Amino acid sequence: MTEGQFLHYDGPVTVDGIKYPTARLREHREQSGLRSWDGAAWIAASRTPEGYKPSLSGNEPIPVELPDGRHGNALVTNVGFDGAYFKLELTGTGPAPGHTGDAQ
Repeated sequence: MTEGQFLHYDGPVTVDGIKYPTARLREHREQSGLRSWDGAAWIAASRTPEGYKPSLSGNEPIPVELPDGRHGNALVTNVGFDGAYFKLELTGTGPAPGHTGDAQ
């Protein structure tokens, strides 16, 4: 863990109701005390639900939930597809879904 970061989460995540088997989330805190977090979630094209069409969330935050029920909201800032995997890039404000307190 690097200084200024609280959460390092690597594992499955549900984004806007869709389960992504792989995600990386990182929470940051500025010296001013403001928190933000970012990360990405991946899903193989072969595992996407019927009708899956990822898109940018615009100005509306979408729910992000960890398997243990902790949750937060994020904006989808980028969507990528490399021919095999879809990747959502996420940015949230406030504590990240897995935030467990102020201790490092």
